[in-house]
Amino acid sequence: MDLVNVFTAKPGMVLARHVKNKDGRHLMDAGTHLGADEIRILKMWGVLEIMVHPVPGITNGQKAGTRNGKTDVFLARWFCHNNLKDDVVREIYDLAKDWFDSHPDVFSDFVKRLKSAMAKPPGKTIPMETGVDLDKLLADNVKLPALPQIYSEIAAAVKDPRCSGKDIADIVSKDTSLSATLLKIVNSAYYGLAEKIDSLPYAAMALGTRQITSLAMGITVINYFKGMPGNALDMKAFWRHSVGCGIMARNLSTHIPGVNAERVFIGGLLHDIGRLVFLNYFPGISGAALIKAGKLKLALNQVEPRYFQMGHAEFGSRMADTWNFSPEISVLIRDHHTPFKTPPEKEVAIVHFSNWMVSALGIGFSGEIALPRLNKRVWESMEISTSALVPVIRQMDRQIRETVRFFYE
Repeated sequence: MDLVNVFTAKPGMVLARHVKNKDGRHLMDAGTHLGADEIRILKMWGVLEIMVHPVPGITNGQKAGTRNGKTDVFLARWFCHNNLKDDVVREIYDLAKDWFDSHPDVFSDFVKRLKSAMAKPPGKTIPMETGVDLDKLLADNVKLPALPQIYSEIAAAVKDPRCSGKDIADIVSKDTSLSATLLKIVNSAYYGLAEKIDSLPYAAMALGTRQITSLAMGITVINYFKGMPGNALDMKAFWRHSVGCGIMARNLSTHIPGVNAERVFIGGLLHDIGRLVFLNYFPGISGAALIKAGKLKLALNQVEPRYFQMGHAEFGSRMADTWNFSPEISVLIRDHHTPFKTPPEKEVAIVHFSNWMVSALGIGFSGEIALPRLNKRVWESMEISTSALVPVIRQMDRQIRETVRFFYE
């Protein structure tokens, strides 16, 4: 299958997938032979890209990914908990296949990380810690210190109804490193602004107080975690997964009315902070949980309560509470693995699905060695079609490379 822009589609091409518009309305069946009228209809309905079967003598101007048997074998295992007879799962499976085929470096790196994570550590194993007390860890300012003072100032300012973008800019300006990183991100592909912004007050006016505040808070938390001890995880890969989740959540929000884009971005960015603490402070126990999850082919969040008092999602949410994040963001962190039986709130669904999707695509690595089953209640809550995922993924691909560098490097 080839991904084709509708404006470069040619008569004679055959649809490889059903086509829906952004509202989920069914337009054409897979197998439809495209003529001039069909292409005109697709353009009229605002469809941007379609999947077609290759046709001899017809090219789409794009280099198709090289089909690789290893990709098929890997994806069959990676999606083993998912029902490939389900239309939504099958279409996402095909998207993942196209993604890996067109990003062989991502595929190779992700497979290596999974194999390494599932292998027993060579030589002397890390000793298991005893007496894990997560409540004490949360309250212990020696082991888990409070966030920098500037974070507290930003959080307090946001609660003041008289607070303006200039007020936030003035606070952020006290930290030169934070200011520089913030301006780099504002001027990056993540926002794609038409002109360069060289001052924080101007950035606050261009993006709004909420966006500047969310970015400042996110950068502050990441900077804090950079100094955490331990080498249990490749931090760049961890933050690539987290940043990818945040970007995908924000991009998805543009297709779903009534969603706070910056809130889901921060929820996605920080969804795994609990796991990061587990890995850094309790590497022995975390390693044992990782091996157990591999043997049982379960998600880490399902295994962690056997070794800790709770999973990393709940612990991360409690961390967010101690740091005075808004209750809405705390819920996004808490519920990114929740096995919903009824459709959740849209913002919760977006972060939950974004985490699942970046895992499906092998974006970075957070220690997860089994792709869970796609929660259909979460999918239903978002009320989008799988065709909306194509531009979301493409946009994320363009944004993530630069954004990760600014957040972490």
